[in-house]
Amino acid sequence: MRRALSLRLLLGLALVLSLSGPVQAKPMVLVFHQVGAGGGASLGIAPDALRRRVETLRRLGYRFVTSSEAARAPAAERVAVIQFDDGFESVYRLAFPVLRELGVPGTTYIIWSRLGQAGSLTPAQVKELRAAGWEVGTHSQSHAALADLSPRGLRRELGPAGGEGPARDPAASPEAGVRCVAYPLNRHDARVRREAQRQGLTCGVAGGPAPLTRTDPMALPAPAITPWDDTLLPMRARWGVDARTPLLVAGVLGPALDGLGRPHPSALPPRTWNLAHHELLGNGLVSAGVRAGGGGLERDTRLAWREGAWSVNLAARRGVGPDGGSYAGLGAALNLGALNLAPVTLAAGLDSGGPLLGGAVALGGYGEVWGRASRVPDGWTWAWGATLIPADYVQVSGAQDRAGAQLGLRAALPWQSGEGRPLRLGGGYRWGEGAGPYAELEYRVGSYSVTAEVSGARRFGVKFVAVW
Repeated sequence: MRRALSLRLLLGLALVLSLSGPVQAKPMVLVFHQVGAGGGASLGIAPDALRRRVETLRRLGYRFVTSSEAARAPAAERVAVIQFDDGFESVYRLAFPVLRELGVPGTTYIIWSRLGQAGSLTPAQVKELRAAGWEVGTHSQSHAALADLSPRGLRRELGPAGGEGPARDPAASPEAGVRCVAYPLNRHDARVRREAQRQGLTCGVAGGPAPLTRTDPMALPAPAITPWDDTLLPMRARWGVDARTPLLVAGVLGPALDGLGRPHPSALPPRTWNLAHHELLGNGLVSAGVRAGGGGLERDTRLAWREGAWSVNLAARRGVGPDGGSYAGLGAALNLGALNLAPVTLAAGLDSGGPLLGGAVALGGYGEVWGRASRVPDGWTWAWGATLIPADYVQVSGAQDRAGAQLGLRAALPWQSGEGRPLRLGGGYRWGEGAGPYAELEYRVGSYSVTAEVSGARRFGVKFVAVW
């Protein structure tokens, strides 16, 4: 028991120290949408506030560049990007004059199905922005949640309208000549990044805090702005923190400190935990869930952090079964596909029982199959599972371990398609532990989601997830 507690504390402290180290936010990407209207995190900014942000970063030694220039900049250079998503007409009317006066190029990411509509940029305005040194990127054809699409859907959303492939002649249309993509809702994964490259794109903006090591040009960080950046911007530029930082710290300290000082019998790893998480992972993920019923309150925490071809994955469970069992595990995974070797990810680590091994195989853009093995007091235990995306906004998943199995289906309702279809319904069946049918209702706001679950085992659960 002491060994398990010590492991949790060591893992937690190591990750907290790594996340709170002096990471310089390079490049520093400020993402806005509307100009002169709205407010709040990453939504709107007034022209005078935009001027102050530029002046603040200049005092801190930043040079302003476009997205594609930032992706190619040396790691030691301080560069900043002023980015506008969605292609609102207010960017041309209100932001363009301010940045032109300051000698700063901007980057605007356009939803191509809205080009020329009321309130959006026109082809003539796009041409003028380009002539002034701005970069024009793609925000997909229809602002779809790219990580929820099948390979065919990804080609449709990331390729030029009216055809597929990398042919992009800057003189042909406003959409041509695009080099970078801003992933709508900050949702992307390895499948999305690969398809973007196949479409001739050379950089992508993913949102989220700065990486610990070298930046991935296909997933540039863009920490969420705040209404208080007149004060907080120097700290954000220095440390790379954003709105998710408290969630990351809680995701590490929560499992480490939960139940501190109380004995806990060992529990099996979470059935659906993929130690070799990479194919369906963006730059990171943190989730926290609670489930009531069965005589107690079960807590489940997951955290994943990707650094190029590597990822770190943490899982913890508390309050499992009538005895309140616990589990904590941490592993590192290497994706061989990113090294042009094989569509395979290999993982290893430690948990509260000893060594931990895992692996996953990508399924040609349709998902992955994974497996996991770990030590428990009476020997080795195992689990395997799969997640498939056979059609746009449809996900089929299954998992099995020695305590049982489950099979589930989730689909997004065709509502608010321009916001990635935020409402999803799901359900399935579990055998063994927690046996019986279950149903889920998920609602997303950008890169955050809340899921409620009810099951035939008279259990109710709620889970919060943030991705980037």
